[in-house]
Amino acid sequence: MRLLRSTTDCPRFRGDRGVALVEAVFVFPVVIAIVFAIMEYGLLFAAESTTASATRDAVRYGSANYAVSGSNQAAADAVALAVTKDLGARTQLDTPLKLVIYKVDPSRTDGGPAGGFTSCTSACFKYTWNGTGWTFDPTSPGWSNPAACITTSGSNAGLNTLDSIGAYLELQHKYITGAFGSSNTIKEHTNSRLEPLPSSQC
Repeated sequence: MRLLRSTTDCPRFRGDRGVALVEAVFVFPVVIAIVFAIMEYGLLFAAESTTASATRDAVRYGSANYAVSGSNQAAADAVALAVTKDLGARTQLDTPLKLVIYKVDPSRTDGGPAGGFTSCTSACFKYTWNGTGWTFDPTSPGWSNPAACITTSGSNAGLNTLDSIGAYLELQHKYITGAFGSSNTIKEHTNSRLEPLPSSQC
């Protein structure tokens, strides 16, 4: 009895190998592009996270220590030092640019200082990055006599009489591939109300 040969056992054409190679040539660049895009996004996310964390820690330290310090300049310098320590987690692709420690202007809806984040006109301390730390800008208007005592009488009695402190930070992140541009400037800010002083200090 003669057995019929299955049509699925037909020999593979030599050209099939070439088709697989051509497909690989088209697919491989796409896969590489996706991998680099994921890497770029991951590094950018890490830079934004580091910047936001630095401003939060700065405000957390400033809200507890700014009003109790004997020198407001020294207190602002200590806040800047706290930011420097947090920025130690950044990569070599990230360069800090500007730091502003400021009194929040209650008339603004963005939690910024009088005059804006980049050009505050009153109650703020400005710093620029020198490669290893922050350099104080002597043209800063400063911020003296912060309101950190709770008023117990009158129409404005309560926590609403306390000043709020803010930290604004700019950081430049450089891209590796250049597919999304050469760099991106990250801007973050955080603010919080000053912790009230004990009545014995008011």
